[in-house]
Amino acid sequence: MTTKLPPLSHADIQRWVGSASFQKGMSYFSQVAIFDPRRQGSTLKARCRGSQAAFYLLQATLGPSGVASADCSCPVGAGGRCKHVAALLLTWLDAPDSFQEIEDLITALEKRSKAELIALVRQMIQREPDLEILLEMPLPGVESDEKPLDPQVIRKQAEHAFRSPRGDWEMGWGDPYEIVEELRSLFDLAEQYEAQSNLLNAAIIYQTVAETILDYDDAVMQDEGGQLGGAVDDCIVALGNCLKSITDAAQRKNALKVLFDIYAWDLKMGGIGIGDRVPEIFLEQATPQEKQTISDRIEAALPGVSDWGRRAMGGLLLKLQADTMDDESYLEVCRQTGRLKDLVDRLLTLGRVNEAAGEARQASDYELLSLADTFIQYGHGSLAETLIRIRSETSKDTRLTGWLKEYAKGQGNLPEALTLAEKLFWLRPSVDAFVEIRQLAKPQKQWQNLRAKTLTSLAQKGDYSLLTNIYLEEDEIDRALESLERAKASSRYWGDHSLQEKVAQAAGKKRPEEAIRLYMQLVESLIHQRGRDNYAQAAAHLQHVRDAYLRLGEPQNWQALIANLRELHRNLPALRDELNRAGL
Repeated sequence: MTTKLPPLSHADIQRWVGSASFQKGMSYFSQVAIFDPRRQGSTLKARCRGSQAAFYLLQATLGPSGVASADCSCPVGAGGRCKHVAALLLTWLDAPDSFQEIEDLITALEKRSKAELIALVRQMIQREPDLEILLEMPLPGVESDEKPLDPQVIRKQAEHAFRSPRGDWEMGWGDPYEIVEELRSLFDLAEQYEAQSNLLNAAIIYQTVAETILDYDDAVMQDEGGQLGGAVDDCIVALGNCLKSITDAAQRKNALKVLFDIYAWDLKMGGIGIGDRVPEIFLEQATPQEKQTISDRIEAALPGVSDWGRRAMGGLLLKLQADTMDDESYLEVCRQTGRLKDLVDRLLTLGRVNEAAGEARQASDYELLSLADTFIQYGHGSLAETLIRIRSETSKDTRLTGWLKEYAKGQGNLPEALTLAEKLFWLRPSVDAFVEIRQLAKPQKQWQNLRAKTLTSLAQKGDYSLLTNIYLEEDEIDRALESLERAKASSRYWGDHSLQEKVAQAAGKKRPEEAIRLYMQLVESLIHQRGRDNYAQAAAHLQHVRDAYLRLGEPQNWQALIANLRELHRNLPALRDELNRAGL
C-alpha cells in the first residue's frame, strides 16, 4: 500500500533551500531538468541535469514539518539546500504521479536469490567499474570471529578516493568535496563497527583514513574550503571517543601514535588548525604511562620543528608532566622549548627574582612587554619598570614607552605620564595622542601653555592636516576651515577629500555657506573623474548642499544650482540617473 506523504508547499521548499536557490530551482523545474524520478517510502529520488557534470544524484525526505533532510551530489549540495533539490521538490508538487514507487533497498535485495545478487553485482560493476574495489570492503557483523581489520585494505579504499576520476585538480587528485564523499563509505563502516561495540576495528578505520589524507599534504594545504582537514578532525574526535573504551594496550598505543603524528604534522605545516583537539585527548584519555610515552615522542621530535612548533610542543610537554616534573626539570623544558613566559613565571614562584630578571633581559621587545605584566602580578612592578625603561632607551618600539606611560598613570605619577605622552605624540602625532595629552595636562593646570606650544609646533612643521583634525575635535570650525585651506596649499597635501568632507560636515550647521563651497568642490572633482560610483558619491554630497540651502532659507538658489548642474552635464546619463536616485 502506498504511504501517503505529508503535504508540501512552495513556502516549505523556499524555507528549506533559501530564496536564491528556490528561484534557480524554478528555472530548472521549468526546463524539465529532473529525470528518472522515484519514490522510496517518504524519500524522493531523481537525477538532475548539471552544469559541472552530466547529471547530479539527489534525494529529499519529507516529514511532518516539510522537508526533513536532503542531499545532492553537486559541489554545494551537502545538506540538500541547492537549486537541484528545489527542482526535485517542485517536480513532486507539480506531478507526483510521475514518481515511480520503488521498494526499500534492503527489502528489494532480500527478495533476490544468491545467483540473482551475483548477477546484479556484476551488472553494477560493468556499469561503474570503480565499484569493484568495494568487494574488498569488510562487512561488519558477517564474520563471527570479528577479527581485526587489515589496515592495508582500508588504506587502499582511502587512496582510491584521491584517485577518483571526478574533479580536475592539476596535481592529479579529485575535488576535496568529492574525495570526502568517496571517504564517506569508510566513515559509515566505522560507525557500523561502533554500533556493534567493535571499537578496535572502528579505530583502525579512523586511524588509517586520517593517515592517508595527510599523506596527500599538498591536497590538504590547497583545500581552501577545509574539507579534507575537517575529515581528519572528524577522525580525531572519533578516535578520542574510541579511546574512552578501548583497553587493549597495543591498540591504544597505535591510536595515540596516529594522533601524535597528526599533531606533529600540523605543527610542521605552521599550525593550520588540524589536530587542535589532540592535546585535550592526550590530557584526558592517556594513562600516566601513555603520557610518558607521548612525552618521549615530543622530546624526540623537538630538534626537527620550528621555534613556534617547539614552543607549542613544550607547552604540551609541561601539561603532560605537570604531576611528575620537578622544578628544575620544568625550568629546563622551558629553556629548551623557548617557553620564556612559563620560565619567568616559575622562577618568580620560586622567589628567584634575579634569575627571572636575567631571562627577561634576553627577551624580545614584544616578549618583554608580556613579561613585565608577569613581574607586576608577583609584586615586582618597580623591577618591571626598570627593565622596560632600560630597553626603551635603545629600542624603536614605541609600545615600550606606551607601557611606561600607562604604568606611571597607574601609579598616580601624572607628571611622568604627561612627559611620556608628549614623547609619544611627537613620535606618532595623532588626534587621539593630542587628546590624551589634554587629559593629563588639565589636572596639572598645564594645558593652556602646552596646547599653544603644541599647535604652534605643528604649524611650523606644516602639518595642517593634523591641525585641521584637532580643530574639528575641539569644535573650532573657523580654525578648521582656515587650517584646511593651508593644508590644501601645502606640498604635503595629496588631495585628501575625506578631510575636506569632514570639515564640510562639521561646518554644515554653523557655517552652511562654507559647507556648500566645500561640498561643491568635491562634487565637481567627482564628476570630472567620471564613473557611476563617483556620480553616486557626488549625489550624496549634493543632498548635503540642498540641506544647507534650505537651512539658509534659500531654496531658490538650490533650485538654480541643481538645474544648472543638470544642464551643464546633460550628456552624462549615468550622472542624471544617480541624481534621480537621490531625489535631486
